[in-house]
Amino acid sequence: MRGDPTLPLVFTHTEALAAGMSRHQIAHRVRTRSWRPLRRAVYIEEPRYAVLSDRDQRMTAVIATLMARDDGVVASHLSAAFAYGWVLPLAGTGPVTLTDGNLAAATRHTRLIGREEDLTIQVASLPVSDVSTCILDVARTRWEVRTTSRARTVADNLRHLPNADGVALADSALRQARVSYEQIAAVLDRQARWPYAERGRRALPLVDPRRDSWLESFSFVTLHRMGLPMPEPQVSLFDAQGRFVARVDGWLENEALALESDGRAKYFADEHPLSADVEVAAGELLALAHRRLTNEKDRRDRIVDLGAELARWGTREIVRSPGTVFARIAAARRRGGAGRFAGRTADLPAPAWPVGR
Repeated sequence: MRGDPTLPLVFTHTEALAAGMSRHQIAHRVRTRSWRPLRRAVYIEEPRYAVLSDRDQRMTAVIATLMARDDGVVASHLSAAFAYGWVLPLAGTGPVTLTDGNLAAATRHTRLIGREEDLTIQVASLPVSDVSTCILDVARTRWEVRTTSRARTVADNLRHLPNADGVALADSALRQARVSYEQIAAVLDRQARWPYAERGRRALPLVDPRRDSWLESFSFVTLHRMGLPMPEPQVSLFDAQGRFVARVDGWLENEALALESDGRAKYFADEHPLSADVEVAAGELLALAHRRLTNEKDRRDRIVDLGAELARWGTREIVRSPGTVFARIAAARRRGGAGRFAGRTADLPAPAWPVGR
């Protein structure tokens, strides 16, 4: 609005008053929706909010929630994982989640007024070693967000999320190389009597950062829980002359079976911008998809020519019909056999801990 003072991207009622605005002016801007209330007495100008990415919009909710409180709570669980930039479940971050170290309080779920999001506040022991500060960049503005530490965040999510999602998140965290398996295990040991501790204990041995996507981690853990041996991730295949053939998402050595989890995006995503003409762009997309599908078929043929079996699935299938995927893999296992494989393999270096089998 013309004549308004320059305010931070996210600001409080007190900051608006200090900038020279009256209570009436503040109320008018909220009422007319030129300001969006993110939390009680914490706002963002609607035009600035509208141009933010989905990621930055979600991040402003976390920032505003912490700005609205002065009781030492920290962002935790999926909210902290989101701040760290880790892989999240398909359902996203859910409500903003905080942890309160005041054990006299009670865990609570709050729906606030207007357009504000839901809020969950967990109550749990919060030693200084489990608290950190995450530096974020939102719309070229630097923010310091109080969070649970990386190890505590992974441990909390391993306890609270289904195994497949928790392990995918942990794989992502370990790929960043700023938290260790041992640090996560130490937090889970301290949480041995906490809610869902057994879920976290069962999930931790399945963590393997060699997997390079949410889909791989989610798929292999889901299938493992159904009885499939845990595949060796990201295995390179070579022909008898030592020439590289392909790197596959997963490999079962005894059956010479390659496992591939495919998201549709890779058939359409491109590093080059599309034409501004809609009809031309549509043709470019179709040509790109056809070219990449042809390349995938050629790649599959080269793998099969080595004497290997190949089973493939997509995101929708593993999420909605994991039994169908499991049955397809079981059939491929029956057909396969190491004795038929004419190539050789090379694995990535294994983690320092034994991965669950």
